[in-house]
Amino acid sequence: MNPATDAGIPGLNVDAFSRGMPAFLLNGYGPGGNTGNQFNFGYALQFARCNCPLRQDERQFQFVNNWTKLQGTHTIKVGADIRHAMNLRIPSDRHRAGELQFNAARTQGPTGGGSALASFLLGEVSVFERYISSVTDAEERQNRWFFYGQDQWKATPKLTVNYGLRWEIYRPQTVTGAGKGGFVDVETGEVLVAGSEGVGLDLNVKGTFNTVAPRLGIAYRVADSTVVRMGYGRGYDIGIFGSVFGHNVTQNLPVLAIQSLQPARNFDTVFNLAQGPPSLDPGTILNSQPKGPTGRPMLPNGVTAFILPKQLRLPTTDAWNATVQHQLQNDMAVEAAYIGNKGTHVFAGFGGDYDFNQATIEGFGTLTTNQRKPFFNRFGWSQNFRYYGNDASNNYHAMQLKAEKRFSRGYSMLGHYTFSRSFNYTNTYYNIDADLAYGPNDNHRRRVFGLNGVWELPFGAGRRYLSDGGGLLGAIVGGWQASTVYTWQSGLPFTPSYRDCNADRDTGWCRPDLVGEWKPDQQSAAAWFVTTPLAPDGRVTPLTANGQTLGPWARPQRGTFGNVSRNELVGPSFSQLDLSLAKSFAVREGFRAQFRAEAFNLANTVNLANPNACVDCPGTAGRITNIFQLAVMRQWQFGLRLEF
Repeated sequence: MNPATDAGIPGLNVDAFSRGMPAFLLNGYGPGGNTGNQFNFGYALQFARCNCPLRQDERQFQFVNNWTKLQGTHTIKVGADIRHAMNLRIPSDRHRAGELQFNAARTQGPTGGGSALASFLLGEVSVFERYISSVTDAEERQNRWFFYGQDQWKATPKLTVNYGLRWEIYRPQTVTGAGKGGFVDVETGEVLVAGSEGVGLDLNVKGTFNTVAPRLGIAYRVADSTVVRMGYGRGYDIGIFGSVFGHNVTQNLPVLAIQSLQPARNFDTVFNLAQGPPSLDPGTILNSQPKGPTGRPMLPNGVTAFILPKQLRLPTTDAWNATVQHQLQNDMAVEAAYIGNKGTHVFAGFGGDYDFNQATIEGFGTLTTNQRKPFFNRFGWSQNFRYYGNDASNNYHAMQLKAEKRFSRGYSMLGHYTFSRSFNYTNTYYNIDADLAYGPNDNHRRRVFGLNGVWELPFGAGRRYLSDGGGLLGAIVGGWQASTVYTWQSGLPFTPSYRDCNADRDTGWCRPDLVGEWKPDQQSAAAWFVTTPLAPDGRVTPLTANGQTLGPWARPQRGTFGNVSRNELVGPSFSQLDLSLAKSFAVREGFRAQFRAEAFNLANTVNLANPNACVDCPGTAGRITNIFQLAVMRQWQFGLRLEF
């Protein structure tokens, strides 16, 4: 099946790996080229969820040994965990038949507008990416050695101390043979090929032995009914998708090429559909490349590479807490806690990598996009990159309150409340100005309340009423149990945008200036935030000139970002009540049955999604047209369980 070839588009369906439908992405197809509107069709990992074709084979050898010694008031444990990890991955993160983007900027006017649909109809491709490879046996290997020692010390009848130390050693990964991996040295622009002269199978990456993780826990009984607990611990992680192991050096030249054609300016085209993309052979392209300062081939322009630090850098988390627990009655307790953690050497954003060749906005309008990319002037690289730098940080702080009544007298309850803040970095423009990428976590809800309960109705055998069985009435009303789960969460944050930002920048953020109060007196699905004022036709008025102010919003000057910060606005809250009713009864001796009726979102609450973030897009600005993606409307389900 070669649909691109059948449609007259050359250079896409070129072999058995690249058969099938390419991915077409229309970015900004609506009126004014609003970048929030996107229409996709075809196949790609990012929207059709198809990493096809894909071959994945992960194996691990592991040896574990733990020893425990009891000595007086001490419980001492030591142990080792030795692992050898192996990985083979032949992916298609960028669809092998090609991913073709069509941007509104290609058909925009001097002040904005344009339509990606018009660019598509003209066949003008704005960005093109795909994976190309033929090697099928390039694998990674990694040794991991973990050692620990800990002691639980009952210091006094009231005080228990748990302390320990864990040493986690991750050695640099290696590939399985010469030519089966590549590493790009960003200081020289050269490709280091595994097994070539002066390059080991570990691609000359240096390991580290200072990954020591201390642990400390303290529990102190202040009184018979009150306990104070405190703890601290450090942990290391191997990350995900190539940040430390696998998914990277065997997906570089000369094994695999990620072809990445980027426009010199946001309104340029990289090729027309009638021409098709240029061909590329990852196995031979380095042979024709000029040599760098150490005599190795330079990375060619137009080929994305996975970039790693020369020194192994592990994601690290420091976590701490302090808790006071107090028992009010035999079956009731309350708890107050402070929870904190800080991530170091973590990802910028939610993926393992970011593009460190994003263009700066400085010089927009006078210099091309490429001329403003950090590595274009150094090595002529216009493509994007996937840099696994593990060089960001994040933090979380929370107050947690809990009250619990354990099951007695026919019922139990658990209530908890969390008030927290969580900040991190995203990958947009992070390489140029990390401060602009810092803000509340995209998935963080600042306040969360939950109330759960179980209640046995007091009717039937062994209960308060009709305890003798109650005949027919007891058979109907006896043996029932009700369970409820109620959840309320504050809204998710989001960042506002404006319609014609493509005319004002070609990189980084699409942010307006916030010059007034964004929150209306009454928020609704039709107007979640204050937009630009309504025109006579009842739709919002676009910001058509730089410096123009309409309502609480202003359009920034060309070549600048607006002053609104990342995730400054907050969307609708979420609430849901679930109910379960269950009745158990004996059918005959040795045979019991349980009937269950469960309702999800019993109150049929409409939990709205975040609004369209554009502040001046006619017809859509500030409006909510969907429910939250994880929300459900009222659902009932029934079940019958038989026990014999």
